[in-house]
Amino acid sequence: MFIKKFLLNTKRKFSSIFNQQKGEFSDRCENLTSIPGIGAKNCNNFYEAGYMTPESIISASDEELLTIPGVGISFVKKLRKTLGRI
Repeated sequence: MFIKKFLLNTKRKFSSIFNQQKGEFSDRCENLTSIPGIGAKNCNNFYEAGYMTPESIISASDEELLTIPGVGISFVKKLRKTLGRI
């Protein structure tokens, strides 16, 4: 009985922590995913690289963007084409 209560309590705590982190993750990615080519999977790479707003990504140089894991020349070209800055 003790083990069952312990496991149930641990599951609730873990679930609560996970849901809280998930909410924070989706809040910070919501702005970044407004840019074509940035999805839920790679928005964290931009955030960790210091690009926390769409404006910071748009104003970054091609060379700076290419240092972000998962960003390639095709993303940069698509971004510049979308913005009309080819």
